[in-house]
Amino acid sequence: MRPVRFVHTSDVHLDTSFSGSGFPSRLGDRKREAIRGTFRRIVEDVQNEGVDFVLIAGDLFEIDRITPDTFEFLRLQLERLNPAPVFISPGNHDPCIQGSPYREESWPSNVHIFTEEEFRSVELPDLGVRVTGFGFSRSRLDEHHFERLPVLPDDFFNIVLSHGSDLSRVPTGKSPHGPFAVEEIVRKNVRYCALGHYHQQRQIPNPIDETQVWYSGIPEGRGWDEEGSRGYLVGEITDGAVRIDSRSCSQYNLNTIEIECDAFSTREQILDAILQRRGVSFDANTILRVRLAGTLDPRLDLSFSELEERLAGEALYLQWEDRTQPAHDFESLAREKTMRGRFVRIMNERIASASESERTVLERARLYGVQALSGRGVRLL
Repeated sequence: MRPVRFVHTSDVHLDTSFSGSGFPSRLGDRKREAIRGTFRRIVEDVQNEGVDFVLIAGDLFEIDRITPDTFEFLRLQLERLNPAPVFISPGNHDPCIQGSPYREESWPSNVHIFTEEEFRSVELPDLGVRVTGFGFSRSRLDEHHFERLPVLPDDFFNIVLSHGSDLSRVPTGKSPHGPFAVEEIVRKNVRYCALGHYHQQRQIPNPIDETQVWYSGIPEGRGWDEEGSRGYLVGEITDGAVRIDSRSCSQYNLNTIEIECDAFSTREQILDAILQRRGVSFDANTILRVRLAGTLDPRLDLSFSELEERLAGEALYLQWEDRTQPAHDFESLAREKTMRGRFVRIMNERIASASESERTVLERARLYGVQALSGRGVRLL
């Protein structure tokens, strides 16, 4: 029998809101369109590479925000894949609840949605594959649903599709939905388990049997915890074994670079250090965060607006994170016979007698006062 090929993706999050991201609204709009473009790219890859079926492991869209236009876009994209089957397992962001497009809309004939919180199977006899899936019908699932996964017949190559949380390594800030341990999946004649929910692409270690358990990851990163190139997985089944490859598909990657400023005395040196990373760490399609660290020479006028003007077109968007510390010698400044010197002497005396909690506030006030009395812009820390 010829090799059987499938695509595994998840967590597309069509119609994501970026209102709490800190990005300007125009960038949020652009990112939202990029998510659609990335999904379209996955569909095109499926068409061009002779993929036999597609697995979508939940959070395909945002249930509270999906618009009729987005559903029509989604329907047309999936219809392009006909007759290749598409299997969808709803997750916590797109549960199969009343009012959901999963229940209310008409989907293409090649799309199968697992609408129940029980594992159901669909057989593809021509391919020798059985897909068994589970769908969320609520936005929070605390039970260990994989405990209800039965031992499957071993006559076909068994794939299990679900949204869920591997409790062995929960990402920081991630709420567990559909929690499980790998021991609940193995020894059930499952050859491949396609998961969604965690946005990092990774395989879950399984020391027990040959079951491969994978998260496909998010195909288009949405925040600073999803930096770098993003993608989906391609599986190839040959002689009862499966080989998994990763494919990149993201359009606007997020990335952070850190610049140590200790040796710099001008903005141009910071600019040159950033541009030296061009092509390796970022390009014109990167949402770039520049983190400045180290000790900043007091002669250096750190004007972010001017730096952004000089870097226009080098990145899609620039976000600055200033972690530098000023290199002022306050003892020397206190010896000046100037208004600035008198201010520093007064502040030094107050800081010396202040409590620990007061000292931090007074040290910042001293710094801001020195910047202002030096005729420089005040950079709030």
